[in-house]
Amino acid sequence: MSASLSVGAKARCLKLRKISALARELEDWRSENETRMSRMKNGRIFDFVKGLRLAARLTYILKEKLSKYNLDANWGQILDKDGFYLSPECDIIIHKEGHFDRWNGEGSDMHRIMDFRFIELENVVAVISCKSYLTSISKEYINYCQRLKPYLKGRIFWLFAECIPTGRENALDTKARSIGHDGFWYLYTWNENISEHKEDRPLWEKFVDEIDKLGQKKK
Repeated sequence: MSASLSVGAKARCLKLRKISALARELEDWRSENETRMSRMKNGRIFDFVKGLRLAARLTYILKEKLSKYNLDANWGQILDKDGFYLSPECDIIIHKEGHFDRWNGEGSDMHRIMDFRFIELENVVAVISCKSYLTSISKEYINYCQRLKPYLKGRIFWLFAECIPTGRENALDTKARSIGHDGFWYLYTWNENISEHKEDRPLWEKFVDEIDKLGQKKK
């Protein structure tokens, strides 16, 4: 193997290592849940909690990735240009560094329970909605997208899922884009019948590349 190929392979490994670690963690929990559910009705981690875990871990990945572009990523709401209205809650807002206000848990950042930001519209670059096991796009979610739409003009709007059913990749991508998303991402597909997951590493790499493009445009 040539030196250039070796360096390229190492760089690619470093590029995806945190997303890979996130995928493996959530895959393990989903497999464990399925095993436990085969033996008992209780004892599973709720999907909405795993959705929170996905959003939190992805936010930290983005914070590190975007720091070189003077951008940040946070859970929060968008304050409209006149300062009268707030958007619906956003799982992840990518924005220029700084915030209008911050609701944080008591104590130091190392011990915070919550960290919720209010971001001025002019500083918003993109919004990412996060889902755990996404099987379809609900009417409730479509209504959410419509309420968020006034805050998204000229900005990127992505949907990011932990996993989706095997074989639903194209259908969900098409549906997500039809309701206003500019991109649809997921960590892996899940086959419930045989409890098997399949990672989509090329999609991870494309996601990381798109984050870089986003940062370079806002430099």
